Amino acid sequence: MNLKQKTHITNILALMLLVIAMIGVTGCSTSKNTAINRAYHNVTCKYNVLWNGQQAFKSAETELNKLSKDNYTTILPVYYYPAKSDLGPALSHLDRTIEKSSKAIYKHSMLFKGKEYVKTIDDAYLIMGKSYFYKQDYVQAQRVFSYITHNFPKSNTYNEAAVMLARTALRQNYFSSADEQLENLHYLATSKKNKKFNVLFNAAKAEYHLTAPDGDRQEAIDYLNNAIEAHPKREFKARLNLILGQLYEQMNQQAEAQKRFEQVIKKSSNYEMVFSAQMHLASNYDGSPSARNAITKQFKKMLAEEKNEDFKDQIFYAYSEIARIDENDTLRKNYLAKSVATSTTNNYQRTFSSLTLADLYFNENEYRKAQAYYDTAALSIPKNYPDYDHVIQKSRVLKDLVDKLDEIDLQDSLQRIAKMSDSQRKAWVQKMIADYTEAERKAAAEEAERMLAMQNAASYTNINTTSSNGKWYFYNQSLVTSGQQDFYRRWGNRKLEDNWFISNKQQISFDDMALMNDPSLAPDSVEYDDDGNPIPKRETDPKKEAYYLQDLPMTPGAIDSSNAIIAKNLYEAGYIYRDLLHDIPRACASFESLLQRFPDGEYTLPATYLLYTLYQGVDQVKSDHYKDILLTKYANTDYAKLIKDPHYYERLAEEQKTLERQYENVYAQFNNKQWGAVVQAADAAIPQCTDPVLKSKYTYLRTVAAGQVFNEDTLIKGLQRIISEFPTTEVADLARTYLSIFDAQKLASLNPVPAADSAASAQKGLQGATVPKTPSNPFNYNADEMHYIILLVTTADLPVQTVKQNVATFNQTYFSLQRFNVNSFYVNNTQQMVTIAKFTNAELAMNYYNLLVKDEMFSADINRKTIIPYAISAVNYTSFYNNKEGRVFYDDFFKEHYLQEP
Repeated sequence: MNLKQKTHITNILALMLLVIAMIGVTGCSTSKNTAINRAYHNVTCKYNVLWNGQQAFKSAETELNKLSKDNYTTILPVYYYPAKSDLGPALSHLDRTIEKSSKAIYKHSMLFKGKEYVKTIDDAYLIMGKSYFYKQDYVQAQRVFSYITHNFPKSNTYNEAAVMLARTALRQNYFSSADEQLENLHYLATSKKNKKFNVLFNAAKAEYHLTAPDGDRQEAIDYLNNAIEAHPKREFKARLNLILGQLYEQMNQQAEAQKRFEQVIKKSSNYEMVFSAQMHLASNYDGSPSARNAITKQFKKMLAEEKNEDFKDQIFYAYSEIARIDENDTLRKNYLAKSVATSTTNNYQRTFSSLTLADLYFNENEYRKAQAYYDTAALSIPKNYPDYDHVIQKSRVLKDLVDKLDEIDLQDSLQRIAKMSDSQRKAWVQKMIADYTEAERKAAAEEAERMLAMQNAASYTNINTTSSNGKWYFYNQSLVTSGQQDFYRRWGNRKLEDNWFISNKQQISFDDMALMNDPSLAPDSVEYDDDGNPIPKRETDPKKEAYYLQDLPMTPGAIDSSNAIIAKNLYEAGYIYRDLLHDIPRACASFESLLQRFPDGEYTLPATYLLYTLYQGVDQVKSDHYKDILLTKYANTDYAKLIKDPHYYERLAEEQKTLERQYENVYAQFNNKQWGAVVQAADAAIPQCTDPVLKSKYTYLRTVAAGQVFNEDTLIKGLQRIISEFPTTEVADLARTYLSIFDAQKLASLNPVPAADSAASAQKGLQGATVPKTPSNPFNYNADEMHYIILLVTTADLPVQTVKQNVATFNQTYFSLQRFNVNSFYVNNTQQMVTIAKFTNAELAMNYYNLLVKDEMFSADINRKTIIPYAISAVNYTSFYNNKEGRVFYDDFFKEHYLQEP
């Protein structure tokens, strides 16, 4: 410490002692604008409360920087914004910053006649606003920044607050507002005096042009250059240079791009960023043989370097770009496949390479291969990846298609093998067993060879739990690798499971010994079908013949079932080709294959009509062919009528509405006990009903009315007929309930002589019984309602008090500025429900949920289902508590509406 620093600290301490001494005499009120009060509050605010807040803010920035995981497969954003659900490590620091800055303002602000006399109050507001911004609470951030710009127009914080206000609008997609606010600051940026402001302003303008729908790439380039000229910090400057290089490359300005990438390599200490710049430089390929040789030579060298182990996926992707420029699609797909296969930690690159390869196969109509790589992308894709929802949907569609195609192939293969002679089939089975045994032997040999290599490499390894730089063991990759080698040397290859260290799992427990003494204690492991017949146990050992023979359709009935599966999947695959993939040729091929193989099957009629419509305007001869079939062979069907009358379904719908209006009249007659009129009206309406639900209702009214007109046996037979014809409808449940009032002997004998007392009892039951209904989903989604978080805790495995203590710790860590009510009660004999209340809407509740499920205090119990967490609205909370039967629906409801799972 030099003399000047010592003198400065001495002066500050002397001033603080003087101020404290004087305050001890005069008091420290913020309501009196005196020199002593101003001095006291300026010093204590700056060096006490605010200083603590600033230290917490620095800690928050450190944690946020650790969360940074850039996607180098696309143009980098000017600033990295983590997913909100990943903010956990920084939240406690940000909340502490807000708490301390609020305390500094509350205790030390001296605002008189619109003027603030404590100089650091605006600094407190600024770090408060920035904390809200980093928490992605943009509404609160906007309020704080607006307050600064309106109340501190001449302060040092005004410029930064004004830029942050524009960036807040930008993050809320208020693009026109952000642009207007930045334009109002443009005059300040013309001055070269405030370099910090020039960096902030020009970076914000570049961010606007890179994100707004009307953004201009050339304008973004100009502002990025202006920001670099203002001398930003080293790493931020390297980031801006990389973005410039990407933009120039996209605009085919290769010379400028090369300069920027070289600046990144020269100045950045971020190896990922440097590596990305190297990849861009290497990919600056003009198609000449000399350039290709130079680049591939460099790539081979990079592949051989151990430090690039986690970057091989990017190198192989760069290889694929060379193949793309050379128009060698086969080689390009080969390198893209290697990029996917070698990807380790970079989910963006794995996703990008997978999607690029999947799109190539998709455009070639190679749907099976496309699905495999879309599926790979769906497993690794980050939620903030561009077109995330589109990628997931496409993956699901193709998986559905490939599942159907695989099922068709499987059934065809099973039928082909079933048609073999006994000797041919036996030879085929023996070959399958031999192939499996050989593959198993090779895998074991390769594993043994790998184990031997690892043992040799680890012979003299000395494991320490920390590295020379003090990192904990599991944060040091080289130590982790060394530890793995030592484990394999000592234990061999062990499956990750309970009791992994026991090589022979066939050990006898006390339960096993009890079963040896009394086999009758063994549970019944036989499964039964709906008729009570035992289901044969499936063979699971691929080395046994039964494994390959158990699914073969060896009887006419089994062949019919197999054909039904093929027909169904051909029809549904055709629909996917037509409606979801818009591949008309393949849709036609699927439907035509269906008609050729099953000309008189369940799907013949709809497939014929679809072929008629698909070929219209494409192949009129074929369209007319299928039209003629419909008009001649199926003249009385709705499809034929629709061809003759394009408005057929509209008229049908109008007739249906007429029947529905008539039903209301018949229902009124039913309530008035006009039994004869009900029977007559129902008999006229039922033959015209095309809607099975409406038809079931008419039938039900007629059955009950006929039971009153004729006798009890008529009622019973009618109710039984309803259950048989409409088994899944609401009226079938009513019929079952009403049948329950008759005794079993009566139902069996159907005595034709009506008993007056029994009939009266039945009538009374029909009029007054409360009809139990099949449980239905009682939950409705409203994202704007008040919400709670509930934890269903299995109390036999985990004390609920422990959970509540963990919740309290979690709240203090991540939500220290908020106050939650936490309570618990039993919802059944085995579970207690812990309720955390309350949240303004679903979004805030899900923010809490996403942090909680990742927290190590809860994640293990959640994975074991000891704790089942949900977000739930206040209305649904009441339904969940009161409607015990309806609770079973909430898990699927939550996944669909909150987790947005299919």
